[in-house]
Amino acid sequence: MGALSRLCGLVVAVQCAVLAGEGIIVDEKAKTVSAPAAFAKQGQYDVLKGAIEYAVVAKGGKEYETVVVADCAPQDLHDAFVKIGLQPGEPSKDNDPPRGTPVRILVEYEADGKKVRRAVDEFIVSAKTGKPLEPFTWAYTGSVKGFDPTTDKDVLQAIVSKNLVGLHWVDATPFFQNVRAECREQNIYRPNVAIIPKPGTPVRLIFERAMPKAAEGAKRVHLFISGRVQGVGFRAFTQREASTLGVTGWVKNLADGRVEAVVEGPKEKVDALLEKLQRGPRAARVEKLEAKDEAAEGGFQKFDIRF
Repeated sequence: MGALSRLCGLVVAVQCAVLAGEGIIVDEKAKTVSAPAAFAKQGQYDVLKGAIEYAVVAKGGKEYETVVVADCAPQDLHDAFVKIGLQPGEPSKDNDPPRGTPVRILVEYEADGKKVRRAVDEFIVSAKTGKPLEPFTWAYTGSVKGFDPTTDKDVLQAIVSKNLVGLHWVDATPFFQNVRAECREQNIYRPNVAIIPKPGTPVRLIFERAMPKAAEGAKRVHLFISGRVQGVGFRAFTQREASTLGVTGWVKNLADGRVEAVVEGPKEKVDALLEKLQRGPRAARVEKLEAKDEAAEGGFQKFDIRF
């Protein structure tokens, strides 16, 4: 029986932790993605006077401006983030802070024969105070799309730039952005050379989704709406009705002509919104509304229109 239990445990572990290319491990149950990486060499670019602009880049990114260099393709990381349920948020824009699913970013490595795990924040110090950043969450914005001349297509810019975790709001291309209000400015951080191991020291980067607590009795529904639902004010209608009812989530148009939405709130209010969406605004014609119940997670502050 003991051997059988161990075998069952192994099967569960294999199901939860899945290799996702280039040493990336996805644990869908724990909501984590881990990837191989190494500490970067510091002080390579005199113009910056020791400043860094990223916490993590991939090989080929701005390795002279970061703490950690990931040894994997940004596209593979993006695919792994999808597997743990990360949805694109909103990069910083017009001096507004970035918004997105909160994620903890950790670094695990060996020192003096012992395994050490620290928040990546601890390897970054404020240029003004000289103190390391307190561990906090980073916003998964999902990067922004732009033209890639090598493929002649619009792609996520983090895949092109290979800059993955940004420290300021000026650059909206990384997958993750720093939510601290001070990050409206650039060149405000330095590497914490007092604790950073020697360059090339191998590490495991761990992206851990911070799971907020949903309100008791909350319901979450994932919707796909077909018919004449684009170009008729459907998103604005959805946002207005959701805000009136006091439910949270988001709505966006899809390239195939459908509208996608995620709605969360008290069951009776979510159900009331679904009734309204069955009809939509006056100019719409709803042919099909697919609704899939999901576990309520919290985390939405309001109801947004996404683009």
